[in-house]
Amino acid sequence: MLIVMKVTLYIAQSLDGYVASKNGSVSWLDEFSNTGEDYGYKSFIDSVDTVTQGYTTYKQFEDKHAGKNSYVFTNDLDREVVDGVTFVKGSTKKFIDGLDKNTHKHVWLVGGPNLLAAFLNENQVDELVLFTMPVFLRDGIPLFGNLKTAPTVSLLSTKKYINGVVELHYAVKK
Repeated sequence: MLIVMKVTLYIAQSLDGYVASKNGSVSWLDEFSNTGEDYGYKSFIDSVDTVTQGYTTYKQFEDKHAGKNSYVFTNDLDREVVDGVTFVKGSTKKFIDGLDKNTHKHVWLVGGPNLLAAFLNENQVDELVLFTMPVFLRDGIPLFGNLKTAPTVSLLSTKKYINGVVELHYAVKK
């Protein structure tokens, strides 16, 4: 039986396409996370067995994702040793190809934008779940910066929330 691994980006962005303010803050998301709506997060996190993120995102949230295989991409492998977290560097394709497909069936690409660009540039993303928040940041860190490719996507579903948040779920053509 062929085992297929899926890599999914699940992330929020502002209406003008930013994931953080210029100084890296995501505090603008607080008004959306304190509403009692989980935006499908529990169901999504229950579906993943592996979490991968960039070092900046990891340091910002420092969530160890207990019970998940946790990988943090960094250019400096001499980082601190953290129980339950593996620090990696290099090609996202080599990383994904090196994962045991029996253990790593659904990978959550947490972020940030630089790691997302690396994954997209090496054609390693299967799905994008984007939450567009009804707020303009006007400046900051764009979600889709540093892309060297223009992936072809197809819309799988949309969902709107009462507070104006829109969820867009895309498949990325491989």
